Amino acid sequence: MRAKRDLLDNLAVKSEEVIQIPISARRYILGSRGVTLQTITHETSTRIQLPPRQENHNEEKSELDYDEDEEMMDVKIEGDAKGISLAKEKIEAIVNNRVTTRVHKITHIEHHYYPLISGAHNAHINQISNETGARIYIPPFLSTESAEGYECSSKDAISISGDKEAVKKALDKIEGIYEGLKSNTTTLDVNIPKPQHKYLIGSKGSNLQEILEKTGCSLELAPLSHPSEKVTIRGIQNQLVVALQIVMDKASSIRVQTLDITKIHKTDQPLEHAKNILKYLWNRNKLKKIESDTGVQIIVPKGPALEKAVVLEFVGKVLEEVENARKEVSEIVKGLSPNYFAVATIEPHLHRHIIGRKGQNLQRVKDTYGVEIIVPDEKDESPDILIVFEGKEGEEIPSDRKKKETYIKDVLEKAKTELVKAGQDASDFATQTLTIPVRFHRYIIGPKGNTLNNITGGNDAPVSVKFGSSRTGAAERSANAEGKKLVNVPISDDIVIIKGPTDEVERVVNEIKNVVDNAKHIEIMNSYTEEFTFPAQYSAHVIGKGGAHVNRLKESLSVKIDIEGGAKGEEKKTNPGENVKVTIMGMKSNVEKAKEKILDLIDKLQDANVIHLKVPAEYHKSLIGAKGRYVKRLEEKYGVHIRFPKTNQANGEGEEDIYAQKPDEVIIKGGKKGVNDAKTELLELLDYEKDHDHSINFKIPAKYLPHIVGKNGSRITEIKYDTFTRIDLGRPEILEDGSEQEVANVVIHGTKSDICNAQEKILNIVKELENQITLTIHIDPQHHKYLIGPGGSRIRETVANVSGSEEKGSQAGVVKFPRPGDNSDEVILKGDKELVEKVKLELERLVEEQNNLKVGIVQIPRAQHPIIIGRNANQLKEIQSRFNVEIQFPGSRSYHDTPIAEISIEEIENSEEAVKIIGKEENIEAAKADILSRIRYVHTVNIPRKFHCAVFANGSTIRKLRNEFHVIVDHGEEIPPEKNDLQFIKLNDEASIKENDLENESSLSKRDYEIFENYGEEVGDISWNLKGEKSQVEKAEVYLRELIEEASNFTHTGHITIPQQYHRHIIGRGGATITRIRTESGCKIEVPKIKGDDNVIVTGSQRGIDEAYRLLNDIVERAEKNIH
Repeated sequence: MRAKRDLLDNLAVKSEEVIQIPISARRYILGSRGVTLQTITHETSTRIQLPPRQENHNEEKSELDYDEDEEMMDVKIEGDAKGISLAKEKIEAIVNNRVTTRVHKITHIEHHYYPLISGAHNAHINQISNETGARIYIPPFLSTESAEGYECSSKDAISISGDKEAVKKALDKIEGIYEGLKSNTTTLDVNIPKPQHKYLIGSKGSNLQEILEKTGCSLELAPLSHPSEKVTIRGIQNQLVVALQIVMDKASSIRVQTLDITKIHKTDQPLEHAKNILKYLWNRNKLKKIESDTGVQIIVPKGPALEKAVVLEFVGKVLEEVENARKEVSEIVKGLSPNYFAVATIEPHLHRHIIGRKGQNLQRVKDTYGVEIIVPDEKDESPDILIVFEGKEGEEIPSDRKKKETYIKDVLEKAKTELVKAGQDASDFATQTLTIPVRFHRYIIGPKGNTLNNITGGNDAPVSVKFGSSRTGAAERSANAEGKKLVNVPISDDIVIIKGPTDEVERVVNEIKNVVDNAKHIEIMNSYTEEFTFPAQYSAHVIGKGGAHVNRLKESLSVKIDIEGGAKGEEKKTNPGENVKVTIMGMKSNVEKAKEKILDLIDKLQDANVIHLKVPAEYHKSLIGAKGRYVKRLEEKYGVHIRFPKTNQANGEGEEDIYAQKPDEVIIKGGKKGVNDAKTELLELLDYEKDHDHSINFKIPAKYLPHIVGKNGSRITEIKYDTFTRIDLGRPEILEDGSEQEVANVVIHGTKSDICNAQEKILNIVKELENQITLTIHIDPQHHKYLIGPGGSRIRETVANVSGSEEKGSQAGVVKFPRPGDNSDEVILKGDKELVEKVKLELERLVEEQNNLKVGIVQIPRAQHPIIIGRNANQLKEIQSRFNVEIQFPGSRSYHDTPIAEISIEEIENSEEAVKIIGKEENIEAAKADILSRIRYVHTVNIPRKFHCAVFANGSTIRKLRNEFHVIVDHGEEIPPEKNDLQFIKLNDEASIKENDLENESSLSKRDYEIFENYGEEVGDISWNLKGEKSQVEKAEVYLRELIEEASNFTHTGHITIPQQYHRHIIGRGGATITRIRTESGCKIEVPKIKGDDNVIVTGSQRGIDEAYRLLNDIVERAEKNIH
């Protein structure tokens, strides 16, 4: 074969051909030390010339850091036709394998079509990118004047990048859009005042995007620096007028006026004076105050805009406000004539001394002379300090113009003189320049400048320190201003310039030298160096990705580590036995620690196990997971490293990975057990993915997509969860006429059974929707409220009954009644055809039933109405539900709306007892009987007034009657008496005491015993009206009679004072003693439970109380004897 090629090389006619390849492919064509190129030329007997490598061109690009402006380069191939063809084939194969990205520049499309091709917010381009997978870059649009006669270069051309097929598809789509725009678009020109152009554009072009989005038209405007007022609208003919209207609305919505300060005052230097006025207005916040007062934005010129004039722009929505703001600023400017300004020229490095600590010196001058002083920013290095006359508060200024000018001039001159003098007083400054190697500068500055601040004294210090040659000009100027001369100032990055008062400069210089000496000492201490080698194949692991591992060692141990040939942790092809040298420099202990860590890592790498798994590339993405979630979990779980193939694996020119990977290969590295366990789980996951890699594709009517998706995607999400599938719902495609296709594509991924289940669910929804109908029926509005029922309960029940489903979802939206007050008889039924027909029949039956309803009247005393209605109307609802009737009581809202068919209106007119019952005749009668049975029996028991309070018992009796007997009590219109005032009776009659066998020696003396009469001399009765069921009322009466009898027997109450220490004797074990006393005396006895209360209360007849008194006294006497 080689001989044949040599023969053809000698005999065939020579020719040459030039092909283009991406510049980033150059290194792959060359190969390591040109080996690849030499091989191609040798095998094809051709001569291949590559252009010289550009030093400033980065050929290390990958697909990840792709630059849209990457250029192509020419490759010249010389030889016979066959050799050239072979060489081209080999070169293109390398390009295809190594450079997956293609770049295509479109240079023939006119620049003004760029916005229309991009679409609003790049919508068109994003869509094409999504559809094709290509990356598309469209440069910003050039303005009209900039584009005139402009020939599109490669730099300003549309750029498409991606794989070959993606680029071709994207190119075709863009060309199609361009051809359509050329034939269908036209332009419309309109003149709009120049100041309003920037507001047509909007913030970051927002208004341009809005117009493009609403009308499909683009705007072309001249640059803001160009005087042209022309605005060109480009788009489809019928949208130009719409776009023009939006443009005019936006232009008219903003009012803009300008004020040229330069022209207000006549002076030799109008521009400089205008700039001084602007400085003053800005420094004193006068413009901001006017903005706040008027609501108008005042735009101040900056930078190049100040080179010719000082023009302020006033922007607002109301013309009057804009004019007022302009007028107000104009009046202020007119009052600031040139004689109000003066300039003091003082070297910048002296400004801080003139200002003084916290501005004290400057404020003193301001207060003394009534002036404003504006000191330039230190970074500007301007010597000019602006002085503006303002006048002191209450100061009398001559009214005569000439005298006033003279007065102001004198004040400004005095202020200027004082400032200049302050600068001269501070001129006892020295400047010293030190030459310190730049590597020590960071020690002088310190972290965040802290060391330097500590040396100088901070921002308010009188000393300044500058580093590097960029400040030498300033240093020389400062020296000249002080009458000194910097001799042999080296222009070098090593210099450090110290300026300030002589003493302070000397102090700072000494401290800086001390810092440098310490730094040199540290450098010597950190100069210990150790060198060793390790196998080159592990260098990438030692360095880490992007140098992460070695940098971590450097930072933690404060050492310098240099690995021979290591840069970014790239794995390179190495020869067996090849070693790399490592140099570590720093403190001895830290160097040894770093060496130990590196060697430990090498030991672990040498023990590592590596296996290669064959995994089809289409499953890689699923196994890796979102953001590497799955693979990271495996790595952390088993302590291994799992590596999937990358899109571009090349690391350098002619170099390959030490673990060369094929596209379908996965590498697992780590300990033996961890690798085997990770392999097992990864293969199990692969089997799972294969099993779930089935898919089905079918179409459904596009109009049903919203119903399948459901609210916020709830329905489709439910199907996904139920079937364990992934479902992609496609959008209807746009046809050539701009309309949407009537069908949409559905793709389901999962196991075979799951995708069939999901498909069935979706098709069932479609089938249900196809059976949906809408029907309108006419029902008299007077029946709507009944059919709907309380809270919609009746219509829900009706739909549920005919559908056989209790689920809310199956009832929702089936029946729609007119809004209240519409007085419409149209009722809309929407849903499954069979269900709608059933609901229609049921509603018609209910309406017919309503039309045949009767109205009955039952007379119930108004006082009994709450009894029938019950608490929260629960009893009334139960009656209505049980007998299928509607009951209306007088006073209800719909009482008088109900027809009274066969009942005379006089029968219920002005009656508060007539209750209506609406329903079928037999139901009405049954409901009447039930209601009448619930009317309560009323019986009155008369209780003597004097016993009323005793029977009432603070309301306990009423509660017992209600809770136990279900009887309600009232007294009608009678007013019950209040609690009796007890009549006090003293038992101090000696005979009475003897009668009771009481001796004076007893511990209970006559002073310990008091009796109250329970009842007064009241006469008459109180009526207790008992209401309830008759049997219960009778039982309640018996109970009340017992209470009356008891009250008649308990006529008195006795208060006996017995010390509390004897109370336990009175009660007895288990209460036996007090029970005996109660039985023998027939009295109630209450022993107090409160500590410190000695009062025992005895209630009964007077004779019974005396007997109880005697019994109690006996018990106390016996207790006293036992104690003593």
